Amino acid sequence: MRRLGIALVLVLGSLGCRPRAVASNTAGGATSTEAVMLFVEASRRQDLQAMSMVWGNEESLTRDRVDRAELERRLLIIVCHVRHDESRIGAAQLGEAGRVIHRVETVRGSRSATIPFTTVKNSRSGRWFVEDIDLRPAREICNAEPVTRPVP
Repeated sequence: MRRLGIALVLVLGSLGCRPRAVASNTAGGATSTEAVMLFVEASRRQDLQAMSMVWGNEESLTRDRVDRAELERRLLIIVCHVRHDESRIGAAQLGEAGRVIHRVETVRGSRSATIPFTTVKNSRSGRWFVEDIDLRPAREICNAEPVTRPVP
């Protein structure tokens, strides 16, 4: 059995496969900033499942409140606006009713946008979710050149 494991590692290594991080089954982020980081990275990878694990409100995940087709439609629209070549999450600003706002600077090709993300702490889990994203500043990015770096 040990030889099979070693052979598998050697074969995968020779094919250029890299070990991938194991996806977390924990919804939300431990902090407001982590929730935004997880969402932005998932959108860069166009990983709708990972995005749905961080998108919600103080009561529940969005995926628990809307049907699957609607959820996927909304997430695809968000991906169009938020996917990027480069990004930087700005400092947190306090919003209303305990919400926190982060401005995320994104660059895709020759275009850039600063997108406000609003996060909220979930009352049941104590984890942070991305509650709202103002996509208006990123409208032009939807029509930008494709992402220049390959997504791992």
